Amino acid sequence: METVGLYTNPTMILTGVQAEDAESVIRLLCDKAMDNGCIEPVFVQAILEREKEYPTGLPTMVPLAIPHIHDGCLRSFFSMAVLDEPVSFRCMGDPDEVIETRLVFLFGITDPSYQTAVLRKFSTIFQSEEELHQMMETKEAEKVMEQMKALLDEYLVTEA
Repeated sequence: METVGLYTNPTMILTGVQAEDAESVIRLLCDKAMDNGCIEPVFVQAILEREKEYPTGLPTMVPLAIPHIHDGCLRSFFSMAVLDEPVSFRCMGDPDEVIETRLVFLFGITDPSYQTAVLRKFSTIFQSEEELHQMMETKEAEKVMEQMKALLDEYLVTEA
């Protein structure tokens, strides 16, 4: 059985992103995952459809979104966008509520049985307002990646 390790590298951590809406952010992150051989094209449509049915905006201390799926995933991965201006994601707990977020954490896993463990690990990060604000202020992808590696530990497999 595969380990939980989510692959990432600096090209998959985007800072200073300008996007019109949630779909354009998700597509941008998917492009990076595809460029790195982590997903098949079917992943993009699957995650966009899932976002419509099961939205991923979270009203945490620093509002964020965490789109995720396993369909079309070739290699478990993590990609992230730090937006210059917030975009609207619908709320995970209440789809009628809109969450204005500047942090989007996208991941894909090849084995869906790991999804709960990965989400639980991410939830510990989402409780640290200081860490999330630091991510929003950092302009260098490598520094955000290092911060995520320190927070996620063995859950993240990095490549410089």
